[in-house]
Amino acid sequence: MAVLSLDHVNIRTPDVPGTADFFCDLLGLRKGIAPGAPSIETGCWIYDPADRPIIHIGPIDAQYPSDAMMPFTPARGGGSVHHVALECDDRTGIVARLEAAGMDYATSDIPQIGLRQIFVEERNGILLELNFRGEN
Repeated sequence: MAVLSLDHVNIRTPDVPGTADFFCDLLGLRKGIAPGAPSIETGCWIYDPADRPIIHIGPIDAQYPSDAMMPFTPARGGGSVHHVALECDDRTGIVARLEAAGMDYATSDIPQIGLRQIFVEERNGILLELNFRGEN
């Protein structure tokens, strides 16, 4: 067995539509109703430009198969997960959207590897690292 790639990140939140809007409005991703969910309010998937569902969003009271083994406790932020990193493009456009929304963010440049980064907290306090390779 080999790990091929990161498949998705799951966020359980009291505000599924608001969390979905963050990823769509500020990062330009697409949202859709999660398979088996009756509406966006009860389950949403966020799709990357290749139409892969990379972020799954569910309400805090949703029942997951893992809950019997490891009960979910709602919390703000990422708990033991420090951040989630997303490879992005159009750094200038994302900065403009963050500033228009009045959102705080931090930046880091690592010229040795041609990487520019933006760090921003989404609505539930989860830290996102937005990576831009080869962009000025």
